[in-house]
Amino acid sequence: MKVIAIGDNVVDLYPADKQMYLGGHAANTAVFAAELGLQAAYIGTFGNDARGDFARRMLVERGVDVQHSLQYVGRNAFTTITGKDGARRKVVGEPPQELRLDPEDIAYINSFDLVYLNSESHADAFLQAITARKVYDFSILDDDKLFKKIAPQIDLAYLSGKARSDDDVEALMRRVAAAGCDRIVCSRGLRGSAALVDGMMSWQQALGVKAVDSLGAGDAYITSFAATLYSSSKPTLDAKVSESLSHAAKFASAQVLLPGSFGHGAPLIS
Repeated sequence: MKVIAIGDNVVDLYPADKQMYLGGHAANTAVFAAELGLQAAYIGTFGNDARGDFARRMLVERGVDVQHSLQYVGRNAFTTITGKDGARRKVVGEPPQELRLDPEDIAYINSFDLVYLNSESHADAFLQAITARKVYDFSILDDDKLFKKIAPQIDLAYLSGKARSDDDVEALMRRVAAAGCDRIVCSRGLRGSAALVDGMMSWQQALGVKAVDSLGAGDAYITSFAATLYSSSKPTLDAKVSESLSHAAKFASAQVLLPGSFGHGAPLIS
């Protein structure tokens, strides 16, 4: 399976640890796809500073193709992470630059089996042109107007619902389904996860590991869930969903045992 992630990369700065790590939902997704043994690529923008060089280099070293990504004059997107363990707080220092796709980029994207996008990809205008299977990360967004715009154009929707009750999670997922997407998954941290596929709800318990750093856990979850769902050899859709929920929970639980989104840090560039 070939997976491409379109959108944000961010360098996460940890001043207390004097370390920095590659992050950003799209960049993380590409790295996690490579870790799952898939052919992975990333399209995004890099600053022409030392942090931008680090972000590009890290993706390449993790086995991600970045040939269609662009470099701009300016600082790469970054955030500063403060606090320890579960009390970490993210402060945006420089937002990602807007991405522009040309016809050559679209043709390249359509050569993949699975395309990951999110609200920070700045690629909503290209959804119709992207004919490959699409996964869209709404994350914590709860916006019926956005759901109605995006849901009919995608194959799988991802939501984050850590603070929501079971009833609230199901209601949110059914609103996305009503907007036009019949496959939705929601990760909920220590509350586990849920999937709504063709009108049927499924639930998965959390594995209860003690997190070193929860950054990137949702990205690990959706990467594993989508990759498993669309490659599973299970005989029924229910079995595919169950397998996907289980694999995603295990994969995301392994990632939170590492610092940053997936480890592999470098000395902090302040």
